[in-house]
Order: sequence, then C-alpha cells, then structure tokens
Amino acid sequence: MAAAAPSREIVCSFQPSKTFRNHKEGTRITSFDFDDAGAQLLTCGEDESLQLYDVKSGKHSKTLYSKKYGAHLARFTHNSTDCVYASTKDNDTIRYLSLHDNHYIRYFKGHKKKVVGLEMSPSDDQFISSSLDNSVRLWDLRSANAQGLLTIPAPAFVAFDPAGVVFGVGCEQTAEILLYDLRNYDSEPFAIFKIDALRGSNQPVPWTKIEFSNDGKNMLVGTRGPAHYLLDAFSGDVLMRFTGHAYQAMTGERQHMSSGDVCFSPDGRFVLSGSDDKKIYIWDIQSPVRDGAQRPVIALESKTAATNLAFNPRSLMLASADKELVCIL
Repeated sequence: MAAAAPSREIVCSFQPSKTFRNHKEGTRITSFDFDDAGAQLLTCGEDESLQLYDVKSGKHSKTLYSKKYGAHLARFTHNSTDCVYASTKDNDTIRYLSLHDNHYIRYFKGHKKKVVGLEMSPSDDQFISSSLDNSVRLWDLRSANAQGLLTIPAPAFVAFDPAGVVFGVGCEQTAEILLYDLRNYDSEPFAIFKIDALRGSNQPVPWTKIEFSNDGKNMLVGTRGPAHYLLDAFSGDVLMRFTGHAYQAMTGERQHMSSGDVCFSPDGRFVLSGSDDKKIYIWDIQSPVRDGAQRPVIALESKTAATNLAFNPRSLMLASADKELVCIL
C-alpha cells in the first residue's frame, strides 16, 4: 500500500524529528534509499561505509564497510536483505551484496569510469546504470553480464517509469531526455524530449536527477541551476519551473556524489528540493503558475544541507542527508 496523499497542511507542518550521525564525522552521505516496504533505509558515505536503519523503530541497525572498493548509490533490491551499489575506487564494478551476512552474491563488470546513476526496476530484477565512461547499461541480478548497452554522452541520469516498462535517460550535455521501451532496449528511443531552457550559452546547466511521478504522467528534472523542471511524460512539454530556492552551481566530482536533492511526494502533487541555505523548499503543482514559474509554498527549516532527499514510499516521512541523516515527519 502506498503512502497516503499528504495535504498542503501536512507537508507544511513537517519538522525534523531525529538526526543520525553514524558516518564518520566530517564526511558526506552521498546517497540513500528506502526499501520497497519503507521499513528500512540504507545510506552510503565518503567514509566507505553503508549504514542500515530500521524506520519503524527509528534506530540504526547495522554498519557495513567497503574500504577496499568504496561505496555509492546503494539500492535495495526487491529483497530488503540485499542491495546493489557502485564502487568508487580500485575499479568501477557494481556489487550485489547480502546485507544479512555481508557477502557478495555477484559482481557486474563493464563500466570503465565512475558510476553516477543506478536504479532498480520497480517491477522485476533488472536494473540500469550510467557512468562517466559514456555508457548506460541494463543488467539483471541473475546474470553477471550486461543485458544491453547504450552510448550516451556523460553525465547521464536514469529513471524507470512506475510500471517498469519504460526508462528514461537524461543527457546533460544535449539537454535531452531519451525514452526507451525496456523490451526493445537496443532500438532507437521512441521519444526524445529537448529542454531548451537547459541549453546554457557557454556550458550546460548541471543536472542532479530525473524522476517519474508515481502516476507516470509527469517527469521531474533536478538541476544545480536556478530552477527545477516539470515535464509532461508523454509529450515532453515543460509544464512549469520551480524557483525560489538557493542554489550553487556545482561541477566536477561532487556534482555526481549524490542520489539527488529533489523528489516528488508519493502522490506526485508536491515537489521538494534541498537548498544551499539549509532549507527544504516545497512546491504544490496545483498552485497557480506565474510567468511559467512556480513559487514554493513553504521553506522548511532543516538541520543540514539536503544534498540527498527522498520520501518514504509507504509513510509520511521525508529523509534528507548531507553530513548527517535527518528524518522529517
């Protein structure tokens, strides 16, 4: 069962409820993920550790280290005792790990540079990855060999639609989103959305994430520029810009060391974003649009910069992270 649709009054009343500092002091949390049931949360950090939390009890439950390989973009599989994550040193292999007994189940080799995108299919055991080596690869947990390969200028951002039938690849360099039918992965994209607003005069606006809404009708493009963008997932039309938050243009390695600082609420009504002023900005897509831009309905106080941000898929809980993990209720 999905989380109940939050009203504007509820999201405007969110407050930080608990802070966790299980990663090494001074290091950043680079990504996190909720499991399908919303019962567990898994973080990765610059300290080369994975930290597991029990959401129901509100307690830290386990620390796992990946000192030899580093760890980034850990994603639960549909079995909440397993995850896949990307290496950050030694090689660029994706590792399939049992969280229960800390042993590797399988290795997925092929990328030649840092993996910057990793997403599980919502419907089966396939997952997709993107890398700074200009490739996007499709994998299946049951095989160590890639099931498909695309050549896309890096950095590329990946997302599955909620049915797991379509996946999108966002290309920052060309300011385009390419949509593929998963059943015909190696064919040409069936749709290409060109986002003219993100074509910078000198260099592209840095992206942080792409995401489908849970009803599959809209897409969200997060950036490190003055606006995030809402697109019609069928036509590619830009429906609105989300502005009013504080931002800092970011390039280089740190741009890619995050699982995204912008997200939809589970019902797709609200868009939430971290901000460099240590606030979380919330926009209501049902509010009137002025000059194509949507202004935030509220800026929530946060205890830390929210370089990673995600809604629990099964409860009215928001999590943010930078140097510490903050749960917001």
